[in-house]
Amino acid sequence: MSQRASLTPIGTAPTISQIQLQSPQWLIMLGLKLGDEMDRRTMLRVTVLAAGAGTGMAWTSSSSAGAQEPVETVDRGPATLACTTLSGGFVGDRPYIVSHLLQPVRLGVFTPAADQIVDLVEIPSGGGAWASLVDAERIYVGTHTVADLYAFDTTTHRLDKLASPAGATYIWDMTRTSDGTIFLGTYPDGKVWEYRPADNTLIDRGVAVAGQKYVRSIVADDTTVYAGVGAQATLVAYDRGTGTRTDITPPELSGEAFIYQLTQTDSHVIGGTHGSGVIAIISKADPGDYRIVHPDSGITIGKMAAQDDDVYYGAGDSLWHLDLITGVAEAVGATAGGDFITAVSIRATTVAVFTNSATMWTYDRSTGTMSMADLQAAGMPSAPDLPQSIAVHADSVYVGGHGGFQIHHRRVPAATDRVRLGGEVKAMQAVRNTLYLAMYPSATIVAYNPTTGALNTIASIGHDQNRPGDITYHRRSQLLLVPTSPGYGQLGGALSTLDVRTRKLDVYRNLVENHALVSVAAHERRGLAYVGSAPADSSYGPATVAIFDLGTRTRVGTTVPDSAATSIPSLVVLRDALYGTTNDGLLFRIDTRSGELLRTAEIGTARVDLTVSDDVLYAVDHQRLWRIDPTTLSAETLVDELAADPTSFPMVAADGADLFTITGRNLLQVSLHTLP
Repeated sequence: MSQRASLTPIGTAPTISQIQLQSPQWLIMLGLKLGDEMDRRTMLRVTVLAAGAGTGMAWTSSSSAGAQEPVETVDRGPATLACTTLSGGFVGDRPYIVSHLLQPVRLGVFTPAADQIVDLVEIPSGGGAWASLVDAERIYVGTHTVADLYAFDTTTHRLDKLASPAGATYIWDMTRTSDGTIFLGTYPDGKVWEYRPADNTLIDRGVAVAGQKYVRSIVADDTTVYAGVGAQATLVAYDRGTGTRTDITPPELSGEAFIYQLTQTDSHVIGGTHGSGVIAIISKADPGDYRIVHPDSGITIGKMAAQDDDVYYGAGDSLWHLDLITGVAEAVGATAGGDFITAVSIRATTVAVFTNSATMWTYDRSTGTMSMADLQAAGMPSAPDLPQSIAVHADSVYVGGHGGFQIHHRRVPAATDRVRLGGEVKAMQAVRNTLYLAMYPSATIVAYNPTTGALNTIASIGHDQNRPGDITYHRRSQLLLVPTSPGYGQLGGALSTLDVRTRKLDVYRNLVENHALVSVAAHERRGLAYVGSAPADSSYGPATVAIFDLGTRTRVGTTVPDSAATSIPSLVVLRDALYGTTNDGLLFRIDTRSGELLRTAEIGTARVDLTVSDDVLYAVDHQRLWRIDPTTLSAETLVDELAADPTSFPMVAADGADLFTITGRNLLQVSLHTLP
């Protein structure tokens, strides 16, 4: 099925030189640094999306009993500012990158020396880009969250929206053939799409594999399109002439989650997996003629590029080389610890790699050395990030994001500090003078000292885990508790306990068989941890609360608060009751002495986060902040119309004086002393 794509001119992007002819306020509005000080202390009051930051706002508190007195709130501006990317390359000799999960989404083009930005354009839809490619002077960008295809002409500085594949929300990958045709791999429709620039036509080439949602990687030549599929790894060869699809997956890849990346030479297609991190080298002429390589580079083969008999690929923060003749793979260079490689480009005598933290590293193939260019320092602006976590400690509020975290100083509401750190800060917990960070995708625990600014990775969870869901602290045993989910294609989450005195880590897998573990709460006096689960699918049963004895380190019970629940995203303990929420907004209360389910109440329609402050229970979703009666579970609305970004999770933290949550992408402070 083909459709005439809608060519929508977005307009001409101003060059940086044009912007600089205007007032300095333009640089501030774009998020550009005004010297090093702007990078370290982000002035929230001058950020466009922070209009009104630091000003008091009154939202009316209400309940079924009627309106109450206004609640004092302060919008503190963007919760976290970041400069993160997932796509990059070269247009001629000029590097470019596209931002990821930031608002607005931006494309930046730099000088050949990568020391100054020369083009900066806002992409009006989507949440960023996993995929981009270049044809002459045009950069094609495929967005996610909203799946749109754009083209930016670096000669005319014109951005055009070309097409929107119906039914897709992610353009995961793109490839271009010698005749200029572009093929897209999308999610959740699991399709291959063909875009023809010559007549601006988008053609639906159909689902790659029935029942599979991801075309995660794609390459093509003049006769064949190769689609890498997941979450059950499959490689499909699509004949461009006949439309015939052929499964050419080597049987050794059975059990892998994704054909995560693809590259090609004239004679071979090379696929890297997520699951065990293996590489298949497959003859195009005879797909039955293949070799399997098992490099020691981790569970995921990242971005790949091939030239003659050489393949370079990313694995976490490292660059690897694969010799196609010998099948030998070895690490040849490393970027910053905690980063991961998002694009690889083989140049004449070098290999350029781009990372998620907006850096470009150049590997010299003759000397084996690596050099780094900071594209944020060169002018790629930071922007409001998608918040991942919140914690309050002393006089500061910490908001975790992508590539680091933001520190909001409560006594200086007009400025924040940014701490750069590879990965995503999924959960945070303060213990005395240390802030502990649970990191994705490394599944590590990082200790941050607010006094010295020191960051140290103190534990690596391993055990196929990659996504922390929560973190809490049991004071009596001095244990940090971290529930995690496994990587794609894996089953069985884990609860990790870390002794903050000795830094001894213990990992307990499958407290609920084949369930991810996503939330945790601790009962101080009883020495118990309550861990919320999320099954991989309904065949593994409903979401469950596992009860774990911190003394004996054994599971001593389970309970199912709602047989229809697929996740228990939040848990807290208040006196002798366990409170939790389900994926569809059901609030429940369980007696920790008897294990009896005492009461349930529907307070939302989706995920709800809980916190306790001074023996008072609070809850938040994307729209409302509530105070909860601990006995009846009746909910009193304190703040309405939060309009938090729906692509993030609701989150709330408290310290007795204030509650902190998210409105839009901003940090909202709610004064507890003003509550009736």
